[in-house]
Amino acid sequence: MYSEVRDIRLKISMKNLENLYSSGVLDPQIYNRLKLLLSFSRDFEKFLEYIHNEDSSKKERAVVAFSGGVDSTASTIISKRIFNVVGVTIYSPTIMEEEDKSRISNLVKKLGITHRFIEIDLEDIRLGTLEGRYHPCGRCHKRIEESILNYARDKGIKYIIYGDMLSTGYLSVVKEEDTIRINMPSFLSLTKNQCREILKTVGIEIKRKYTCPLLRIAHRYERNKKFTIQRILREVRAQVIDSGEGLKNILEVLSQH
Repeated sequence: MYSEVRDIRLKISMKNLENLYSSGVLDPQIYNRLKLLLSFSRDFEKFLEYIHNEDSSKKERAVVAFSGGVDSTASTIISKRIFNVVGVTIYSPTIMEEEDKSRISNLVKKLGITHRFIEIDLEDIRLGTLEGRYHPCGRCHKRIEESILNYARDKGIKYIIYGDMLSTGYLSVVKEEDTIRINMPSFLSLTKNQCREILKTVGIEIKRKYTCPLLRIAHRYERNKKFTIQRILREVRAQVIDSGEGLKNILEVLSQH
């Protein structure tokens, strides 16, 4: 990512953070810790050192939407510096294979976090995708986020962390009714490769296909491939993935039948 672009995004994240704090949305402790994260993020080596510094002080709980991918795992490692993390994985055989569930269970043990699976019904979305009525990602993401939000509310947890890389600036930390959503990689203007570097510091390497079982069903229809490729190109334009990775992901999509 161009340093000028990253600096602009970090300045906007800081301004957004200050606005939320001045309006009473953020607790002082969380505000100060997020502010420190931003200040260290300008120097990636110092940032890595900071997130691994032990902090025995009492921390507020936060839910991390944990898919077991690079972005959510990096977000978990970062969030542990600020919060008492509860990882929540939304499970359905429609979007996750059994081996993925086993891999995630092993991963959270290595991360040392509290974790739970929540199973949801996505059969209606699977059928709609199978019939070619729509591209499923929007509906699927909405259903997953609703389940994460309901869990946080049931447990009285105010902060929810996502691994979203695209919602930069004012969209990276937002108040959603009675909760605060933090899209951690976009808040810190991290790239996918930087997230991988964060994983390496704790001995984790994640290699996954770009698509899930549901998306592979969607790609039986050529028009759906176009929407997936547009998402990949947005990531390339936003400089969160490099062009080589973008091309690799596009070729994977195009090869599916």
